Amino acid sequence: MKRLLPAAAAVLSLLCLPACTEPGGQVQDPLELSVYQVLADAGAGSQFIRVSAPGEWTIDIDWGAAQAWGSLSVSSGMGNKKNIVFSWEANPGNDERQAVLTLKDKNGSVSETFSQSGKSYVPPTPTVLTPDSPGKWLELPALDQSGCYFFTREMTLGIAYRGRNYSFYLDPDARISLWVAYPLNRTLIGSGSRDDQWALDPRVPEEYQSVIYKGYKGGNYDRGHQLPSADRLSEGVNETTFYGTNITPQLSNFNQNIWARLEGMVRNWSYQFDTLYVVTGADIRGATQVAYDNYGKEITVPTGYYKVLLGYKRNGTVANTNETGGYAGVAFYFEHKNYSNTKETIFEQSLSIDAIEQKLGMDFFVNLPSVAGAEFAAKAETTVAPWWKSN
Repeated sequence: MKRLLPAAAAVLSLLCLPACTEPGGQVQDPLELSVYQVLADAGAGSQFIRVSAPGEWTIDIDWGAAQAWGSLSVSSGMGNKKNIVFSWEANPGNDERQAVLTLKDKNGSVSETFSQSGKSYVPPTPTVLTPDSPGKWLELPALDQSGCYFFTREMTLGIAYRGRNYSFYLDPDARISLWVAYPLNRTLIGSGSRDDQWALDPRVPEEYQSVIYKGYKGGNYDRGHQLPSADRLSEGVNETTFYGTNITPQLSNFNQNIWARLEGMVRNWSYQFDTLYVVTGADIRGATQVAYDNYGKEITVPTGYYKVLLGYKRNGTVANTNETGGYAGVAFYFEHKNYSNTKETIFEQSLSIDAIEQKLGMDFFVNLPSVAGAEFAAKAETTVAPWWKSN
């Protein structure tokens, strides 16, 4: 298992102290090297680093006893420079390795150490649930179910994006997430292939999630994703969709047919929006069935599944977004049973956001009114444009 990165990137800036002084006593700006990510897992990667300097400077890298296993897009310059790309190769060994980056000018130098874990690193297993605080992201529903825990997960895509991957609302008694919420567009989907590395979620104790390396026992259930694997294809990110907290026991025929078809439609719709905000949920009201994970723990089998979508398109006419401040919504609710696998069947299960809120007793997209305004938010949540069915 790869070494985990901190939940938020730390900006570590080292200063040339005391401040350098020019002839005549005038104080210069300090020399500063900012390395945002100082700890990485064993995979290849890259990040931006920043230099602040009063004049000419160079950056040297000490790779220790090893040959160079990384590079800089720029190693010298004049004055302040941001967006210098520091790249590193995958670590083929089991031991952690370090590189020391040193920024120099005529008056002094500062250094920062970058560490990369080896392939054999296994993070410690948590023993308690330690939830996160929710952000103001558009995809989030209200956190109003008692006894549930909110978590969010970040991701890095090359040097272009570092931000949220998905959030989930864990019911530790049911041992599944009641919903998983995430933004979706071409950039966030990325490119790559399905990883199939079934694993425990490193944020959650084993007793509160499925252990399903070999699938479920007790019934014809697939390991059903809430955030689909195909919605996060980039290396190092696709793996997070196989965590136990993102999976529920889902009837094989349902998972592989009508639900898979809907997942594909959601991806296709996301290509036409700037961003599509998605909530995928499991309804456990009235649940009486359980499946068993590889350790024999009971996992609640949902009685229904839903997807609630909010698309945003700036300056466009997609789904009548020119009339709703750029936003358009639709929802789908399915009982957990077999359906005929047709587009017509899918739209027989469609309804407005407002209607699914009444059906489930939940409040979706709670941050939309503060972003779009109450009038546009109400329009997006009470109407379903014909566009969804025709695209």
